[in-house]
Amino acid sequence: MHTRKEKLEAFGRLLDIQHRLRKECPWDRKQTLDSIRTNTIEEVFELADALIRHDYREIMKELGDVMEHVMFYSMIG
Repeated sequence: MHTRKEKLEAFGRLLDIQHRLRKECPWDRKQTLDSIRTNTIEEVFELADALIRHDYREIMKELGDVMEHVMFYSMIG
């Protein structure tokens, strides 16, 4: 298990990466709430499939993807 400090540091790195991508990546810069909706739906379906299969490694991966989308929405909004 990771310590609280390690988790907060990892979350901080994720925030930094998201902000950098939004600022520097042409694809990320042009995204809107509407343009990424279908990508988010796809990620949630992938998470649901992993949950059904009890594939814990895949669940962790897909949760990360969904979390990234939530952060992206908050930055756009």
